[in-house]
Amino acid sequence: MSIIMHVDFNSYFASVEQQANPFLRDKAIGVGGKPGTRSVVTTASTQAKQRGVKTAMSSWEATNICPELQMINGDPRKYSEITDRFMTILSRYSPKIMQTSVDEAFVDLTEQTDDWMGAIGIALNIKQDLAKEVGTFVTVSIGLANNTLMAKIAGESKKPNGLTIVQPDQYLQFLSERSLDDIPGIGRHILRHLEELGISTTAQLQLTPLPLLIKEFKQYGLFLFQASRGIGSTVLDTDDHLPKSISHSYTLPQDLSHPFLVRGTFLQLCECVAYKLRFQHLVARSFSVIYRSDARVFSSKQACFDKPTQDGIALFSSGWPYLVQYLQQNRLRLVGIRVTNLVPEHQQLSTNKKEQKYALLLPALDKLTEKFGQHAWTRAAALSPHLHERTSGWHFDHKA
Repeated sequence: MSIIMHVDFNSYFASVEQQANPFLRDKAIGVGGKPGTRSVVTTASTQAKQRGVKTAMSSWEATNICPELQMINGDPRKYSEITDRFMTILSRYSPKIMQTSVDEAFVDLTEQTDDWMGAIGIALNIKQDLAKEVGTFVTVSIGLANNTLMAKIAGESKKPNGLTIVQPDQYLQFLSERSLDDIPGIGRHILRHLEELGISTTAQLQLTPLPLLIKEFKQYGLFLFQASRGIGSTVLDTDDHLPKSISHSYTLPQDLSHPFLVRGTFLQLCECVAYKLRFQHLVARSFSVIYRSDARVFSSKQACFDKPTQDGIALFSSGWPYLVQYLQQNRLRLVGIRVTNLVPEHQQLSTNKKEQKYALLLPALDKLTEKFGQHAWTRAAALSPHLHERTSGWHFDHKA
Protein backbone atom coordinates (compact mmCIF):
# COMPACT_ATOMS: atom_id res chain seq x y z
CA MET A 1 0.00 0.00 0.00
CA SER A 2 1.24 3.47 -0.87
CA ILE A 3 1.72 6.10 1.83
CA ILE A 4 1.69 9.66 0.51
CA MET A 5 2.35 12.78 2.56
CA HIS A 6 1.17 16.25 1.59
CA VAL A 7 3.03 19.15 3.20
CA ASP A 8 1.77 22.73 2.96
CA PHE A 9 3.11 25.83 4.71
CA ASN A 10 0.68 27.89 6.76
CA SER A 11 0.40 31.56 5.69
CA TYR A 12 3.84 31.06 4.21
CA PHE A 13 5.15 34.51 3.28
CA ALA A 14 3.57 36.10 6.36
CA SER A 15 4.94 33.49 8.76
CA VAL A 16 8.43 33.86 7.29
CA GLU A 17 8.23 37.63 7.88
CA GLN A 18 7.08 37.04 11.45
CA GLN A 19 9.95 34.64 12.01
CA ALA A 20 12.43 37.20 10.64
CA ASN A 21 11.03 40.13 12.62
CA PRO A 22 10.05 39.63 16.29
CA PHE A 23 8.04 42.88 16.22
CA LEU A 24 5.59 41.36 13.71
CA ARG A 25 4.85 38.23 15.69
CA ASP A 26 1.27 37.68 16.86
CA LYS A 27 0.17 40.68 14.78
CA ALA A 28 -2.12 40.94 11.77
CA ILE A 29 0.11 41.40 8.74
CA GLY A 30 -0.32 41.10 5.00
CA VAL A 31 2.48 40.50 2.51
CA GLY A 32 2.16 42.22 -0.83
CA GLY A 33 3.32 45.82 -0.66
CA LYS A 34 4.27 48.72 1.55
CA PRO A 35 1.60 50.83 3.28
CA GLY A 36 0.23 53.63 1.13
CA THR A 37 0.80 51.81 -2.18
CA ARG A 38 -1.69 50.02 -4.41
CA SER A 39 -1.10 46.37 -3.78
CA VAL A 40 -2.77 43.01 -3.28
CA VAL A 41 -2.49 40.78 -0.22
CA THR A 42 -0.58 37.74 -1.48
CA THR A 43 -0.49 36.14 1.98
CA ALA A 44 -2.20 37.07 5.24
CA SER A 45 -0.96 35.98 8.65
CA THR A 46 -3.13 33.70 10.77
CA GLN A 47 -4.05 36.70 12.93
CA ALA A 48 -5.14 38.68 9.85
CA LYS A 49 -7.20 35.77 8.52
CA GLN A 50 -9.01 35.57 11.84
CA ARG A 51 -10.05 39.19 11.29
CA GLY A 52 -11.43 38.56 7.81
CA VAL A 53 -8.45 39.34 5.58
CA LYS A 54 -8.20 37.03 2.59
CA THR A 55 -5.61 36.26 -0.07
CA ALA A 56 -5.94 38.36 -3.28
CA MET A 57 -7.82 41.07 -1.40
CA SER A 58 -6.72 44.63 -2.22
CA SER A 59 -4.70 46.31 0.52
CA TRP A 60 -7.33 49.06 0.68
CA GLU A 61 -10.14 46.58 1.32
CA ALA A 62 -8.01 44.58 3.75
CA THR A 63 -7.14 47.62 5.89
CA ASN A 64 -10.79 48.66 5.96
CA ILE A 65 -11.72 45.23 7.33
CA CYS A 66 -8.71 45.11 9.66
CA PRO A 67 -7.47 48.66 10.50
CA GLU A 68 -4.52 47.30 12.50
CA LEU A 69 -3.25 45.32 9.49
CA GLN A 70 0.41 45.97 8.70
CA MET A 71 1.31 45.59 5.01
CA ILE A 72 4.80 44.20 4.39
CA ASN A 73 6.77 44.40 1.17
CA GLY A 74 7.52 40.84 0.08
CA ASP A 75 11.02 39.43 -0.36
CA PRO A 76 10.98 36.57 -2.92
CA ARG A 77 14.63 35.70 -2.37
CA LYS A 78 14.02 35.11 1.31
CA TYR A 79 11.02 32.86 0.67
CA SER A 80 12.92 30.91 -1.96
CA GLU A 81 15.77 30.32 0.48
CA ILE A 82 13.41 29.02 3.18
CA THR A 83 11.80 26.72 0.62
CA ASP A 84 15.21 25.35 -0.32
CA ARG A 85 15.95 24.67 3.35
CA PHE A 86 12.67 22.84 3.76
CA MET A 87 13.15 20.72 0.65
CA THR A 88 16.49 19.68 2.15
CA ILE A 89 14.67 18.59 5.31
CA LEU A 90 12.16 16.55 3.31
CA SER A 91 14.93 14.86 1.32
CA ARG A 92 16.29 13.36 4.55
CA TYR A 93 13.15 11.25 4.87
CA SER A 94 12.51 10.24 1.26
CA PRO A 95 14.14 10.68 -2.16
CA LYS A 96 10.72 10.75 -3.80
CA ILE A 97 9.52 14.36 -3.52
CA MET A 98 7.21 16.24 -5.85
CA GLN A 99 7.31 19.98 -5.22
CA THR A 100 4.19 21.62 -6.63
CA SER A 101 4.79 25.22 -5.56
CA VAL A 102 7.03 27.36 -3.40
CA ASP A 103 5.09 26.33 -0.27
CA GLU A 104 3.74 22.88 -1.08
CA ALA A 105 5.08 19.38 -1.77
CA PHE A 106 4.17 15.69 -1.81
CA VAL A 107 6.44 13.02 -0.31
CA ASP A 108 6.22 9.29 -1.04
CA LEU A 109 6.89 7.39 2.22
CA THR A 110 5.98 3.94 0.87
CA GLU A 111 9.53 2.62 1.05
CA GLN A 112 10.36 4.42 4.31
CA THR A 113 7.69 2.92 6.55
CA ASP A 114 5.38 -0.10 6.63
CA ASP A 115 2.48 1.43 8.52
CA TRP A 116 0.64 4.62 9.38
CA MET A 117 2.26 4.98 12.79
CA GLY A 118 5.65 5.12 11.13
CA ALA A 119 4.35 7.80 8.76
CA ILE A 120 3.04 9.84 11.68
CA GLY A 121 6.46 9.59 13.32
CA ILE A 122 8.13 10.93 10.16
CA ALA A 123 5.62 13.78 9.98
CA LEU A 124 6.32 14.79 13.57
CA ASN A 125 10.07 14.65 12.94
CA ILE A 126 9.67 16.93 9.91
CA LYS A 127 7.75 19.45 12.00
CA GLN A 128 10.45 19.30 14.68
CA ASP A 129 13.25 19.78 12.14
CA LEU A 130 11.44 22.76 10.61
CA ALA A 131 11.02 24.44 14.00
CA LYS A 132 14.68 23.84 14.85
CA GLU A 133 16.24 24.86 11.53
CA VAL A 134 13.87 27.60 10.32
CA GLY A 135 11.92 28.79 13.35
CA THR A 136 8.82 28.12 15.41
CA PHE A 137 6.70 30.72 13.61
CA VAL A 138 6.98 28.91 10.27
CA THR A 139 4.70 25.88 10.42
CA VAL A 140 3.25 23.32 8.03
CA SER A 141 0.05 21.32 7.86
CA ILE A 142 0.52 17.68 6.88
CA GLY A 143 -1.93 15.19 5.41
CA LEU A 144 -1.37 11.43 5.15
CA ALA A 145 -3.27 9.10 2.84
CA ASN A 146 -2.57 6.49 0.17
CA ASN A 147 -2.90 8.89 -2.80
CA THR A 148 -2.09 12.50 -3.63
CA LEU A 149 -5.71 13.68 -3.80
CA MET A 150 -6.66 12.47 -0.34
CA ALA A 151 -3.35 13.49 1.20
CA LYS A 152 -3.93 17.06 0.00
CA ILE A 153 -7.54 17.18 1.19
CA ALA A 154 -6.47 15.73 4.55
CA GLY A 155 -3.71 18.33 4.94
CA GLU A 156 -6.06 21.18 4.05
CA SER A 157 -8.68 20.02 6.56
CA LYS A 158 -6.78 21.14 9.65
CA LYS A 159 -4.88 24.43 9.70
CA PRO A 160 -2.67 25.86 10.97
CA ASN A 161 0.03 23.38 12.00
CA GLY A 162 -2.23 20.36 11.58
CA LEU A 163 -1.52 16.66 11.10
CA THR A 164 -4.34 14.59 9.65
CA ILE A 165 -4.33 10.94 8.58
CA VAL A 166 -7.16 9.45 6.50
CA GLN A 167 -7.07 5.72 5.76
CA PRO A 168 -8.74 4.23 2.67
CA ASP A 169 -11.71 2.75 4.55
CA GLN A 170 -12.46 6.26 5.87
CA TYR A 171 -12.47 8.09 2.51
CA LEU A 172 -16.22 8.05 1.78
CA GLN A 173 -17.21 9.26 5.25
CA PHE A 174 -14.42 11.84 5.41
CA LEU A 175 -15.29 13.29 2.00
CA SER A 176 -19.03 13.34 2.68
CA GLU A 177 -18.32 15.81 5.49
CA ARG A 178 -16.29 18.13 3.20
CA SER A 179 -17.72 20.80 0.93
CA LEU A 180 -17.47 20.36 -2.82
CA ASP A 181 -14.86 23.08 -3.25
CA ASP A 182 -12.63 21.30 -0.75
CA ILE A 183 -11.86 18.87 -3.58
CA PRO A 184 -8.94 20.12 -5.70
CA GLY A 185 -10.15 20.56 -9.26
CA ILE A 186 -13.67 21.73 -8.42
CA GLY A 187 -13.62 25.45 -9.15
CA ARG A 188 -16.42 27.94 -9.31
CA HIS A 189 -17.53 27.01 -12.87
CA ILE A 190 -17.75 23.29 -12.08
CA LEU A 191 -19.38 24.13 -8.75
CA ARG A 192 -22.03 26.27 -10.47
CA HIS A 193 -22.79 23.51 -12.97
CA LEU A 194 -23.12 20.95 -10.18
CA GLU A 195 -25.49 23.22 -8.30
CA GLU A 196 -27.61 23.60 -11.45
CA LEU A 197 -27.93 19.79 -11.39
CA GLY A 198 -29.06 19.90 -7.78
CA ILE A 199 -25.72 18.68 -6.44
CA SER A 200 -24.60 20.93 -3.60
CA THR A 201 -22.70 18.55 -1.29
CA THR A 202 -20.00 15.95 -1.72
CA ALA A 203 -22.37 13.34 -0.29
CA GLN A 204 -24.79 14.09 -3.14
CA LEU A 205 -21.96 13.87 -5.68
CA GLN A 206 -21.04 10.43 -4.33
CA LEU A 207 -24.60 9.25 -5.13
CA THR A 208 -24.60 10.68 -8.67
CA PRO A 209 -24.35 8.00 -11.41
CA LEU A 210 -21.24 8.07 -13.59
CA PRO A 211 -23.22 8.21 -16.89
CA LEU A 212 -24.90 11.44 -15.79
CA LEU A 213 -21.56 13.03 -14.89
CA ILE A 214 -20.04 11.94 -18.21
CA LYS A 215 -23.04 13.39 -20.05
CA GLU A 216 -22.77 16.75 -18.28
CA PHE A 217 -18.99 17.11 -17.91
CA LYS A 218 -17.59 14.84 -20.65
CA GLN A 219 -14.25 13.30 -19.59
CA TYR A 220 -14.12 15.51 -16.49
CA GLY A 221 -17.14 13.62 -15.22
CA LEU A 222 -14.92 10.60 -14.55
CA PHE A 223 -12.64 12.75 -12.39
CA LEU A 224 -15.61 14.04 -10.38
CA PHE A 225 -16.89 10.49 -9.89
CA GLN A 226 -13.52 9.20 -8.71
CA ALA A 227 -12.55 12.26 -6.64
CA SER A 228 -15.78 12.16 -4.64
CA ARG A 229 -14.81 8.62 -3.64
CA GLY A 230 -11.19 9.41 -2.79
CA ILE A 231 -9.66 7.75 -5.85
CA GLY A 232 -6.42 9.45 -6.89
CA SER A 233 -2.88 8.89 -8.05
CA THR A 234 -0.59 6.82 -5.86
CA VAL A 235 2.54 7.70 -7.87
CA LEU A 236 4.46 10.97 -7.68
CA ASP A 237 5.83 12.58 -10.81
CA THR A 238 9.47 12.65 -9.71
CA ASP A 239 11.08 11.81 -13.04
CA ASP A 240 14.34 13.62 -13.65
CA HIS A 241 13.21 14.93 -17.02
CA LEU A 242 14.36 18.36 -18.15
CA PRO A 243 12.09 21.22 -17.14
CA LYS A 244 10.46 23.16 -19.95
CA SER A 245 11.35 26.49 -18.43
CA ILE A 246 12.72 28.27 -15.36
CA SER A 247 11.37 31.65 -14.37
CA HIS A 248 11.32 34.22 -11.62
CA SER A 249 9.20 37.34 -11.29
CA TYR A 250 8.60 40.11 -8.80
CA THR A 251 5.63 42.39 -8.15
CA LEU A 252 6.92 45.90 -7.49
CA PRO A 253 5.59 47.78 -4.46
CA GLN A 254 4.44 50.60 -6.74
CA ASP A 255 4.17 51.43 -10.43
CA LEU A 256 7.56 52.44 -11.84
CA SER A 257 8.64 53.88 -15.17
CA HIS A 258 12.28 54.89 -14.65
CA PRO A 259 14.79 52.20 -15.73
CA PHE A 260 17.17 53.07 -12.88
CA LEU A 261 14.57 52.00 -10.29
CA VAL A 262 13.97 48.65 -12.00
CA ARG A 263 17.50 47.76 -13.06
CA GLY A 264 18.69 46.24 -9.77
CA THR A 265 15.56 44.15 -9.34
CA PHE A 266 15.77 42.78 -12.88
CA LEU A 267 19.44 41.89 -12.42
CA GLN A 268 18.65 40.01 -9.20
CA LEU A 269 15.92 38.06 -10.98
CA CYS A 270 18.34 37.15 -13.76
CA GLU A 271 20.95 35.99 -11.24
CA CYS A 272 18.37 33.85 -9.45
CA VAL A 273 17.30 32.13 -12.68
CA ALA A 274 20.93 31.67 -13.72
CA TYR A 275 21.75 30.02 -10.38
CA LYS A 276 18.87 27.59 -10.86
CA LEU A 277 20.22 26.74 -14.32
CA ARG A 278 23.70 26.02 -12.96
CA PHE A 279 22.32 24.07 -10.02
CA GLN A 280 20.47 21.76 -12.45
CA HIS A 281 23.42 21.68 -14.87
CA LEU A 282 21.40 23.26 -17.67
CA VAL A 283 21.87 26.02 -20.21
CA ALA A 284 19.14 28.06 -21.90
CA ARG A 285 18.84 28.82 -25.58
CA SER A 286 16.04 31.39 -25.41
CA PHE A 287 14.37 33.74 -22.96
CA SER A 288 11.31 35.86 -22.35
CA VAL A 289 11.07 39.15 -20.49
CA ILE A 290 7.76 39.31 -18.64
CA TYR A 291 5.98 42.57 -17.88
CA ARG A 292 2.74 43.61 -16.27
CA SER A 293 1.60 47.20 -16.61
CA ASP A 294 -0.18 49.34 -14.06
CA ALA A 295 -3.36 48.45 -15.96
CA ARG A 296 -2.76 44.78 -15.01
CA VAL A 297 -2.11 43.79 -18.62
CA PHE A 298 0.47 41.01 -19.03
CA SER A 299 2.83 40.91 -21.99
CA SER A 300 6.21 39.43 -22.83
CA LYS A 301 9.02 39.60 -25.34
CA GLN A 302 10.79 36.43 -26.45
CA ALA A 303 14.19 36.12 -28.13
CA CYS A 304 17.16 33.77 -28.43
CA PHE A 305 20.62 34.04 -26.91
CA ASP A 306 23.63 34.28 -29.18
CA LYS A 307 24.79 31.05 -27.56
CA PRO A 308 23.33 28.84 -24.79
CA THR A 309 24.01 30.33 -21.37
CA GLN A 310 23.62 29.89 -17.63
CA ASP A 311 25.11 33.27 -16.68
CA GLY A 312 23.05 35.98 -14.98
CA ILE A 313 24.90 38.82 -16.71
CA ALA A 314 24.19 37.26 -20.10
CA LEU A 315 20.50 36.98 -19.19
CA PHE A 316 20.45 40.58 -18.03
CA SER A 317 22.32 41.95 -21.05
CA SER A 318 19.98 40.17 -23.45
CA GLY A 319 16.73 41.08 -21.70
CA TRP A 320 17.44 44.59 -20.44
CA PRO A 321 17.05 46.42 -23.80
CA TYR A 322 13.53 45.00 -24.18
CA LEU A 323 12.62 46.11 -20.68
CA VAL A 324 13.95 49.62 -21.28
CA GLN A 325 11.92 49.82 -24.49
CA TYR A 326 8.80 48.74 -22.61
CA LEU A 327 9.36 51.36 -19.89
CA GLN A 328 9.42 54.15 -22.45
CA GLN A 329 5.68 53.74 -22.97
CA ASN A 330 4.42 51.93 -19.89
CA ARG A 331 4.50 52.03 -16.12
CA LEU A 332 5.71 48.72 -14.71
CA ARG A 333 4.03 46.77 -11.93
CA LEU A 334 5.55 43.30 -12.35
CA VAL A 335 8.78 42.19 -14.00
CA GLY A 336 10.15 38.74 -14.63
CA ILE A 337 12.55 36.64 -16.68
CA ARG A 338 11.87 33.19 -18.11
CA VAL A 339 14.38 30.93 -19.86
CA THR A 340 13.29 28.16 -22.23
CA ASN A 341 14.70 25.58 -24.65
CA LEU A 342 16.78 24.10 -21.84
CA VAL A 343 19.49 21.55 -22.59
CA PRO A 344 22.17 19.86 -20.46
CA GLU A 345 25.32 21.92 -20.03
CA HIS A 346 28.39 20.94 -22.04
CA GLN A 347 31.64 22.31 -20.69
CA GLN A 348 33.84 23.77 -23.39
CA LEU A 349 37.14 25.42 -22.54
CA SER A 350 37.41 28.99 -23.78
CA THR A 351 40.66 30.36 -25.20
CA ASN A 352 39.90 33.80 -23.80
CA LYS A 353 41.71 34.29 -20.46
CA LYS A 354 39.04 36.67 -19.17
CA GLU A 355 36.32 34.12 -19.93
CA GLN A 356 38.40 31.39 -18.29
CA LYS A 357 38.63 33.38 -15.05
CA TYR A 358 34.93 34.17 -15.13
CA ALA A 359 34.12 30.49 -15.67
CA LEU A 360 35.98 29.72 -12.43
CA LEU A 361 34.23 32.54 -10.56
CA LEU A 362 30.66 31.30 -11.03
CA PRO A 363 31.15 27.90 -9.31
CA ALA A 364 32.84 29.69 -6.40
CA LEU A 365 29.88 32.05 -6.05
CA ASP A 366 27.49 29.10 -6.24
CA LYS A 367 29.33 27.40 -3.37
CA LEU A 368 28.87 30.56 -1.30
CA THR A 369 25.16 30.52 -2.09
CA GLU A 370 24.78 26.84 -1.22
CA LYS A 371 26.61 27.26 2.10
CA PHE A 372 25.37 30.65 3.30
CA GLY A 373 22.18 31.25 1.32
CA GLN A 374 21.18 33.60 -1.45
CA HIS A 375 22.06 36.67 0.61
CA ALA A 376 25.73 35.62 0.78
CA TRP A 377 26.71 37.80 -2.16
CA THR A 378 25.24 40.20 -4.69
CA ARG A 379 26.48 42.28 -7.56
CA ALA A 380 27.02 45.95 -6.77
CA ALA A 381 24.76 46.89 -9.69
CA ALA A 382 21.90 44.99 -8.05
CA LEU A 383 22.09 46.81 -4.73
CA SER A 384 18.81 48.39 -3.69
CA PRO A 385 18.55 51.87 -2.14
CA HIS A 386 16.91 50.11 0.83
CA LEU A 387 18.25 47.35 3.03
CA HIS A 388 16.21 44.14 2.78
CA GLU A 389 15.31 41.90 5.68
CA ARG A 390 17.59 39.04 6.51
CA THR A 391 16.20 35.52 6.35
CA SER A 392 16.23 35.33 10.14
CA GLY A 393 16.85 37.82 12.89
CA TRP A 394 15.93 41.49 13.01
CA HIS A 395 14.01 43.46 10.41
CA PHE A 396 15.71 46.37 8.68
CA ASP A 397 13.90 49.05 6.71
CA HIS A 398 16.33 51.93 6.96
CA LYS A 399 17.56 53.88 4.00
CA ALA A 400 21.11 52.99 3.07
